[in-house]
Amino acid sequence: MKQTPNWMTVLLGVAFMLQAQAGTLATVNGKAITDEDLQALVANLPQYQKDLAIKDANTRKQLIQDLVDQELLVQDAAVKKIDSTKEFKDAFNAMRKQALVNGLVQRQLAPKVTNDAVKAYFSKFKTRYSTDEVHAQHILLATDKEAESVLAEVKKAGSDFQKVAESRSKDPSAKNTRGDVGFFSRTMFDQAFTDAAFSANVGDIVGPVKTAFGFHVIKVVDRKVGKMPEFAEVEQRVRADYQRELLKNYVSDLRKKAKVKE
Repeated sequence: MKQTPNWMTVLLGVAFMLQAQAGTLATVNGKAITDEDLQALVANLPQYQKDLAIKDANTRKQLIQDLVDQELLVQDAAVKKIDSTKEFKDAFNAMRKQALVNGLVQRQLAPKVTNDAVKAYFSKFKTRYSTDEVHAQHILLATDKEAESVLAEVKKAGSDFQKVAESRSKDPSAKNTRGDVGFFSRTMFDQAFTDAAFSANVGDIVGPVKTAFGFHVIKVVDRKVGKMPEFAEVEQRVRADYQRELLKNYVSDLRKKAKVKE
């Protein structure tokens, strides 16, 4: 008895076949380059390139070609067993760690970076974003104890700050600059250094100030008054600073809970 074709089954089969073909943009030695691969690539592009990828056929074609080239290189690397080398494993492990950190930041901290929170941060630290400049001299020491000793020395009547900087500072450039760093804005140096310098008056000697480089004794020589920007002018910078502050506090809390030996 002759069977009648199940047209529903046939139509579904054709639909799935067309869907599979539509999702495959190219193949490289049998490996499919899919629309999902293209979308992942486009997601990491700057906005103007994303727009082009959507609207411009030539841009889309070039991106697919880039994915093909990448797959060719990946396959060649696999043949040459690049993934078994120590260099690859070290690099892969480093990228994995960074991806984990990025994922943690995205989940735990990113939701806290709201417009209201960023504006509140700007209001609290508004002076950090002024265009004021300070002219300062500094002496860099290895320990807090050394810095305290030098601070007492340069505060004595008749003491020559720059002469002491020339002879005592651990800054490699001190022999030539005698500790003078010239005028600088709030964004040029370590936050602790600039906060101390900008909080002092002309003629003040302050310290010790701890930074990643060591302990500083700072003398403020002069100031230039700038302007206070509107929030919109520095919004991206404020947002980045707030994110760094959140991360710093998050790490600080983790340190308190962990057993760290250095």
